[in-house]
Amino acid sequence: MIKNIFIGILLGSLIGVFITSVFMPEEVKMTELFFTKITATSIITGIFCSIYAFLSHSKLQTFLISIIIGAITFYAKYIITGHDFDPLTMGLFVGAMLGGAFAVIKKVTHSIKIYNRLKRLRRNGFYN
Repeated sequence: MIKNIFIGILLGSLIGVFITSVFMPEEVKMTELFFTKITATSIITGIFCSIYAFLSHSKLQTFLISIIIGAITFYAKYIITGHDFDPLTMGLFVGAMLGGAFAVIKKVTHSIKIYNRLKRLRRNGFYN
C-alpha cells in the first residue's frame, strides 16, 4: 500500500505541475510550479486514488472512481479556497489521468504474474 501511495504522490505531482504550467507564464521556476494549489490538490487526489486502487480489484472501477475522486477533491478545493480555474473539468482530467495510470499498472503487474506462473509451469513439464 505504501508503494501505491508513493506512486500516487509522484503521479499527482507530475500531473499537477503539468496542469499548472499551462496556466502560469513562461518565465516560472520549477519550484514555483510545484508549490501551487493545483499541484497540492493533484497530490491529494493521487493519494486518495492510490488508496482506492489498492483496495479495488477491478481496473474499470478504479478508473471510474478515480474520476469521481478527482472531481470531488478539486471541487472541495474550489469551495475552500475559491480558486476558480474550472474545478470540475480539472478534477475530471486529473482523476482520469490517475485512474488510467493505476489501471495500466494493475494490468501490467497482473500480466507479469500470469506470465511468470506460466513460465514456471512450463519449466516443470506442463505444456499447453
